[in-house]
Order: sequence, then structure tokens, then C-alpha cells
Amino acid sequence: MIKLSQRAWNNVIIVSMLMLIMLFNFSSDFLNGSSDEASSLFTLVPANMTITTITFEQQKVERIGQGWRATSGVYSNQRLASLVEQWMNAEINLFEQSPNWQLPTSTVKLWFAGQALPIEYQFMQLADKTLVKINQKTYLLISPNYQLLTLSE
Repeated sequence: MIKLSQRAWNNVIIVSMLMLIMLFNFSSDFLNGSSDEASSLFTLVPANMTITTITFEQQKVERIGQGWRATSGVYSNQRLASLVEQWMNAEINLFEQSPNWQLPTSTVKLWFAGQALPIEYQFMQLADKTLVKINQKTYLLISPNYQLLTLSE
């Protein structure tokens, strides 16, 4: 056995633990078996962003404390929380074709905590598909359907 002081053995243990952490961190893709399909899906709302306001063409949904309220006052807090949850979990995929965006079906603006300007989402129905334009890029809405992302009954 190698004769090292207590302090030297502590350093050996610390360095070996750091090497193990790095090994686990870099091998996560290898162990999880990442697939091309999963990597091509994105979420409609950027990860780790907190929605503070959603502005539809005729309606506005605002975060009030831990709840939500609509400007019309017609919708319950539970319905509005469900709407925000649908937005957070919505999946999109990059759409390779470039459709004609002269007249979008609807436009929705989302404000996020810590950001001064909103992100604008333009939706367009194209046959049986719903397309979303975000920052000059076109995406295909995978799930949920467009009606679940609006306040229409």
C-alpha cells in the first residue's frame, strides 16, 4: 500500500469523485440511447421559462400570484391553468417546406418572467396540419391540437 498522509488521501478521493461525476455526465447520451426522432421534437415554450401573460387577439390571460385570470373574467382559474399547461407541454417539429405566410389564422403573444419583449406565435391552418411561425422559423404543431391552445369553448 502506498504511504500517503491523510490530506493526500482526501485529495485522491476528491479527484476520483470528480472524475466519476464527469464520466457520468458525458456518458448520459450513450447510456440513454438518444434517438433522432426525440431530438427533432421541440417544445412550443422554451424550457425553464415562466409564462406571465398570454395575449390572444381578443383575450388576455395574466398570472396573478399563483393563479390566472382572463380579462373577460368568464373562465375559471382551473381552465386557465390547464390552458397554460397545454402551452408548456405542446410539442413542435421543424417544418422543412416554406408555406405562404401572407395571412396567419391567429397570432398569440407570450410574455415570460425576466423578459421585456414577448415572443410572437403565428398559427396557420394548412389542410390537416397546424403550422406555427416563431422568429421567422416554421414549425409543425405535433400535440396538442390548436383548439386546446386557445380559449374557445
